[in-house]
Amino acid sequence: MGNTLNKKRGFSMPHVYIVILILMLIITALTYIVPAGSYVRDASGTVDPNSFSFVEQTPVGFLQFFTALHQGFVESASIIGAVLLISGCIQIINKTGAFSAGIQSLIRISGRGGLVMVIIFFTLFTALGVIGYLDALYPFYPIIISLFITLGYDKMVGTAIILLSTAVGFTCGMVNPYTTGVAQTLVGLPMYSGIAFRAVGLAVFFVIALFFLLRYCIKIKKDPKNSIMGENYLQEQTAPMEFEAGLKFTKGRIVIILAFLATIVFSVVGSLLWMWGLPEITACYFPVTILGIILSRIDLTEACTEFGKGMAGVIAPTMVIGFSRAVSVLLTEGNITDTIIHGVSGLLEGKSPVITLLIIYAFVTLFNFFVSSGSGKAVVMMPILQPLGQVLGINQQVMVLAYQYGDGFTNTFWPTASLLQLSLCGMDYGHWFKFAWKIYACLITAGFILVVVANQIGYGPF
Repeated sequence: MGNTLNKKRGFSMPHVYIVILILMLIITALTYIVPAGSYVRDASGTVDPNSFSFVEQTPVGFLQFFTALHQGFVESASIIGAVLLISGCIQIINKTGAFSAGIQSLIRISGRGGLVMVIIFFTLFTALGVIGYLDALYPFYPIIISLFITLGYDKMVGTAIILLSTAVGFTCGMVNPYTTGVAQTLVGLPMYSGIAFRAVGLAVFFVIALFFLLRYCIKIKKDPKNSIMGENYLQEQTAPMEFEAGLKFTKGRIVIILAFLATIVFSVVGSLLWMWGLPEITACYFPVTILGIILSRIDLTEACTEFGKGMAGVIAPTMVIGFSRAVSVLLTEGNITDTIIHGVSGLLEGKSPVITLLIIYAFVTLFNFFVSSGSGKAVVMMPILQPLGQVLGINQQVMVLAYQYGDGFTNTFWPTASLLQLSLCGMDYGHWFKFAWKIYACLITAGFILVVVANQIGYGPF
């Protein structure tokens, strides 16, 4: 951060670890204030909406507070392992010069057309968000950030391309298995039914987010003083990955890039058709890495060193994954999540459909601050929302839509959900909030308007 910016702001966001610690302390305090309660769940985890009962208070103790940190890492092991291993593979591929030569070739073809590149990558990441392909993208964040720094933008542009686009794609829920798929299944709707209206939502959200992003890109290119990162961002920021200049895009490097892109496509297809998880997706990157070593004739010892270097570069962000999970662990151990949901469900009784939808939408949006797992919230909330919709004459498709939109946007805005992604981008939350709050306010408002429209037109089936 530049001296100019420091003088202007007079405040810097605490380190991400401190923010998470504060959130953990808040949750711990709530376990002493909010009564413990629980719903009865079946073998699949589905809640019986009429089974809530208060249970013995289980406040988080001193030792329990710290063991939650370890438990957070244990529960996040799959994601942490995937980020470390894929990052190691990417570092080896970067060592072949394929990324550097390919990006330089792309820049030459586009004539340094930065806005065109912004639109292309924003659209690509939106498409990946539509299918819920998010966690496996974490290792690619440094590449995107580095690319747009190379194009002369500040770090915020690359960060916004990643976070805004995936938020737009994920929220629209067209073929999102983690929220739309789970929620529709729980209430008995055909999976991915009502996709046409969700496509309209995608178009609306895409236009809003891209408009704000392109306007920001134009402003900082016109005058660096408009950059949230400070007017000297070109001199002060460093790219997380350095692209070596002057490399030729040889046949070997072309083959490596094509194999790398094919790997991404194959992993996406696998996640959609064969229900692959992170272990299978991670495994896909080793063959192309081995191919890169062979074609570039990299010494095996050097390759191993680069692999370790790639993993070392994401150690700090992977720590955020485990620490963030500790917040969820404390909520579970304190038994207050179900109590909060039960209290809100009581407020919905006797309200008009529009007011009910507003309360549901606002509650899911705010509750996402504490529990960011879309599928996890769906399993708990949809069995409660389903009978409420039946009583109030709100069809189940609209209830799912309200849940989907309420859950989606703030996955990349609330600090509890976004700190991981921001740390991978090398961005602090203070700058991100300053840049993004107006955009998310517009997106959340547009989402609620679409929910009301859906209710008015009888969006179905049933």
